[in-house]
Amino acid sequence: MNESETRVAIGEMLKQHNTLTLATSGDEGPWAATVFYASDAKLNLYFVSDHRTRHGRDLESSQSVSAAINPDCGTWGEVRGLQMTGSVSVLSGGARAAGLGHYLKKFHDVSALFKAPRDKNEEKIAARLQAANLYCLAPNWIRLIDNSRWFGFKAELDC
Repeated sequence: MNESETRVAIGEMLKQHNTLTLATSGDEGPWAATVFYASDAKLNLYFVSDHRTRHGRDLESSQSVSAAINPDCGTWGEVRGLQMTGSVSVLSGGARAAGLGHYLKKFHDVSALFKAPRDKNEEKIAARLQAANLYCLAPNWIRLIDNSRWFGFKAELDC
């Protein structure tokens, strides 16, 4: 698999899945948190989170992270996923608007909640989401694992 094919396969896997496990480290030690994400053509990943969460606090002191994306499977031959390292930044201004556009395009229910909350509870949720940080994980390295090709198949991409 050449670099172009690897990039396409990674992009397809990013489109097919919704959650990533984000690994951070801070004063309290290592931490892993699952977040919903959307991606763009450059393989950047966007996620919303409150800065007061443990991973949010960790990201204030170190933007260096690792992450994994994989579906549940029942056999070793079904193992597929992505492992990556990169840096995370909080987006603002035009970058936030562009990143949020990717996020809302992927998550139609969140988009609907932003546009037309149905009740006071949804208004509260929409306000909290709009006030939360929008983060961008810019990968510097990604490994694609796909045992459906053959057992132990890996392809790596330096970003």
